[in-house]
Amino acid sequence: MDLNLDGKKVVVTGGSRGLGRAIAEQFLAEGAEVSTCARGEAGLAQALDEMRAAGGKVHGAALDVRDAAAFRAWIDRAGAEMSGIDILVSNVSTRLQGTDEAWWRDSFETDFLQHARAAEQALPFLKKSKAPSIVFISSIAAVLTNLPPDELAYGVMKAGLVNYAGQLSARLSRDAIRVNVVSPGPIHFEGGTWDAIRKANPKLFEAAARLPQLGRHGTPEEVAKSAVFLASPASSYTTGVNLRIDGGAVKTANF
Repeated sequence: MDLNLDGKKVVVTGGSRGLGRAIAEQFLAEGAEVSTCARGEAGLAQALDEMRAAGGKVHGAALDVRDAAAFRAWIDRAGAEMSGIDILVSNVSTRLQGTDEAWWRDSFETDFLQHARAAEQALPFLKKSKAPSIVFISSIAAVLTNLPPDELAYGVMKAGLVNYAGQLSARLSRDAIRVNVVSPGPIHFEGGTWDAIRKANPKLFEAAARLPQLGRHGTPEEVAKSAVFLASPASSYTTGVNLRIDGGAVKTANF
C-alpha cells in the first residue's frame, strides 16, 4: 500500500531510540523528510548518522522538551528547514519517580504539557499543509486503574492526553487537520523501561508479557507501522481515534 508519504515533512519528538526512532525510520522508509529531537546529544547524533547512512533525509537537535522556549524555537526551525510541516508525531514520554507535588508538576510538564506545546507551535505550519495530521503517543496506562505506585501520575497524564487529543480533533476539523492517538501496551527494546524492568525485576517483566492476549511484549516497529499509517494520507478519513496497540492487554470492547 502506498501511504502517500513521499516528500511529506514530518516532526517526530524523541527520535533517538525506541518507539520514536522506529517511527522516524518508518517515515523515512516511506520517503518522508523527518526532523526529530532528543535530550541526549551523543545518542541523537549517532541515530542521525545511522538514519542518514541508510539514505534518510533527517534533521535533529538536542533539547529538553520541558524547556518551553527552546522547544517552541526548535519546532519553528524544523518547519523552516523543511519548508513546512505536514505531520507531527508527539512521542516524548517518561516515568518519573516521586510522590510529592514537585513530582506531579514534573509529570505534567513531561507527559502532558509539552504535547500541547508541540501541537500549538506546529499549528501554523499544519494549516498550510494539504494533508495535515497529528498523532500523540499515549499509553494503555490511561485506562488502567491497577498501576504501580510510580505510574500514578503517568497514567493520569496519559488519560488527559487522550482527552486533549479528542477535543483537538473536533476543534481542528474545520482546518481539515486530523488528530489521533496511539496507545501502546508493554513495549520492549534495549535500554527502554521494560528492558530495565527485565534486568531488575524479571518476575514483573514476565507477568507483563502474560498480560497481552498474544502473550508477549510488543516491539517499537510494531507500534511504528500503525502510527505511521494513522498519520499518513492513506488514513485520510480517520480522526479522533485512540488506537490501542497492546497485543490485547486491555480486555474491553473499544467502542
